[in-house]
Amino acid sequence: MTDTNDRAYPHGKRVAPLYTEAPDQQPGFRSNPWWVMVQEHAVVKEFAANDWALQRLKHGASGLLFYLYDHQYLPRILRDIDLRYIQLGLVVEGSGPEVMEALLHHAHNEILPLDRINGFINIDPIEIAARTGYWDENKMYDLGELSRLAPPQFKFMCVNANFYGACGASAETQLGLALAHLDFYLEAFGEVGLAQYWLALTAGTHLFEEMAKIRAMRLLWGRLLETYGLPQVHLEIYAETSIQHQSALDVETNLLRASSAAFGAITGGADALQIRPYTAVLGSDDAEAERLALNQQYLFAYESFLDRVEDPAAGSYFIETLTQELCESAWAIAQEVRAMGGILEALQSNWIQDKIWTEANKAAPAHYLGVNKFPAATGFKEGFKPKAPVDRAAHQKKFVDCQIEPLRPIRWAAALENEYGRQA
Repeated sequence: MTDTNDRAYPHGKRVAPLYTEAPDQQPGFRSNPWWVMVQEHAVVKEFAANDWALQRLKHGASGLLFYLYDHQYLPRILRDIDLRYIQLGLVVEGSGPEVMEALLHHAHNEILPLDRINGFINIDPIEIAARTGYWDENKMYDLGELSRLAPPQFKFMCVNANFYGACGASAETQLGLALAHLDFYLEAFGEVGLAQYWLALTAGTHLFEEMAKIRAMRLLWGRLLETYGLPQVHLEIYAETSIQHQSALDVETNLLRASSAAFGAITGGADALQIRPYTAVLGSDDAEAERLALNQQYLFAYESFLDRVEDPAAGSYFIETLTQELCESAWAIAQEVRAMGGILEALQSNWIQDKIWTEANKAAPAHYLGVNKFPAATGFKEGFKPKAPVDRAAHQKKFVDCQIEPLRPIRWAAALENEYGRQA
């Protein structure tokens, strides 16, 4: 039993899940009730990455996401993988066009038709600036090169709005900045690559909000296209359960957190989903945890039959209303950013940093399951040391020489874990 029926999300919005007749907003949904089940790997050695990928495919993954450098040899990573039947994600440090050319050569050598290669290459100049503190105009030229190289089914216009969520932005702000992010690229490229946009969002544990957030994103995308007089095209939405919601104490509880987040993302209509392993917060590879993360997706598909429904939230008064509220709030944020000159200017002026720091501080939990609420008796896993929170002044001092103050990813349980460690 809860102590009250009056509940609110961390950023203040009231929770009132009524199910009554509501207007049909028709936000759209993925073209197939199936979604892509993604797992990721940071490439250190190419053949080891290939072994990992073949094992993940054997276990049933339908999407592989590689973090790699442009000097790493892509054909070794993709050896014996039939790209016609999976979604391939490439997050590149360095030259995206060089990696794309390597992919095209590999497809030619393997006699793979280019229109059967699905996936995305991730070069996002705005996110790079927000993460590193430096704006690199050359990355915009990389996007121009990718527009000429990318196969027709391969996404190259990537918007990593998940980064705003990982830094503590509310749902409204994550959507508003995602829209401003999209606006920046539409302004720069127009119709170029219009059908090859791909957007990433975090999947949080408040499942009603996650349903509404993804549904709202599709409505906002359609509204933005209308303002440019562009045709309506599907926006590929990828969702991930980030370590932001994980705790380093009682780590098994992270399985439950990820299930709640994933349910919201799937029923909200995400095209692809990655459930991060429940031990990801510990920073080490864990094959068993990766297998469990994949099995969580199978439970939703094969035993909960979420692969048989399309927009199950449609008609719910609460979710339809929340969808509309998120749309209006996010649109207002995007318009405010546009009035400043765009998202790059909003980053350079610290408007985005100020807003997200404020929201993150407001939403910081006072209690976290397994940490200071029903705390685990086992303590931290061997080798894990909690870190003390970093305040804004110290963060700014650290990056004082940057062109832009980098946004800071957070983990909600970190401050409470640090307090636990001090008392232990």
